[in-house]
Amino acid sequence: MVDAETIANSRIDIQVDKIRRFQVRSDDIFVITYPKSGTTWMKELVPLVLNGGDIEAIKDKAPDARMPYIDFALTSDLLVKNMLSDFGVNEDFDLNKRMSPRTMVSHLEAKYLPQQIEEKKCKVIYVARNPKDVAVSCFHFVQALLKRIDNSQCYKSFSAFLPDFIICKNDAQHVIYDGSLWKDHVLHWWSRRHDSNVLFMFYEDMKQDLTGNTRKMAEFLEVKLDDNVVEKIADHCSFDSMKKNPMALKSDYCSQRLKVNPTHDSPFVRKGKVGGWKNYFTVADNELFDSHYKVWIKDSDLKMQFDLP
Repeated sequence: MVDAETIANSRIDIQVDKIRRFQVRSDDIFVITYPKSGTTWMKELVPLVLNGGDIEAIKDKAPDARMPYIDFALTSDLLVKNMLSDFGVNEDFDLNKRMSPRTMVSHLEAKYLPQQIEEKKCKVIYVARNPKDVAVSCFHFVQALLKRIDNSQCYKSFSAFLPDFIICKNDAQHVIYDGSLWKDHVLHWWSRRHDSNVLFMFYEDMKQDLTGNTRKMAEFLEVKLDDNVVEKIADHCSFDSMKKNPMALKSDYCSQRLKVNPTHDSPFVRKGKVGGWKNYFTVADNELFDSHYKVWIKDSDLKMQFDLP
């Protein structure tokens, strides 16, 4: 008799194969991020850059419908389809019928993405965020999901969650669903940062200068924007503005499914701070994390900002 784990692994293999074989167009645009690294932010920014800053054109359209997760959009899993419906994605949604240029997002590690991304050299925007703030954001996201299932399953503290985040095990995979480590995800795209079809961006740089980074994104996407339009986009996509945007907050999902107040507890747009990890890491947590981080980047020239001046 075939056990449940074997069946689950078989389904995952089928899904991975479907994603790997996805027919990419040369003008497709992919936004790739490790979880909790600015994905929701990019779902607001990229459509506005592409449509010349027309806020009215996107304000009533759910971010997940504007820029679907390729890994979810290709699934046949009914539970995932129900979740997408909660996020404003129609049941009959079909990526293959989308007009060009298609914009898609994914948290998947590079080895799980469509093979034709490499072959057709479509544009990839990669956003990296310092892993200490990522860990804190993942912790809150996981807690929100676990509370919905059973309060008794929640982590007792951030310190209890951190080891699971570092090695990506147990309930940490509620958010890091392909089991990828931060270092494997980020360092791959850092090594590709000089490729003509790749724009590597830092979350912390965007926090410091959203206008300049919006302009950089527009240049990469080959979209000409006047300075006043760039300023308008940056203002609309500021954190304060995002916290008031019910679409970005995924208000219906938060209030109906997670049973939280989206304006205070949305795990999709939470604090957005750089250096907020200092409020959660104990001295022991920091020592544990730093010991792993030094190993992760020992052969890399990647420099992350763990705080802003």
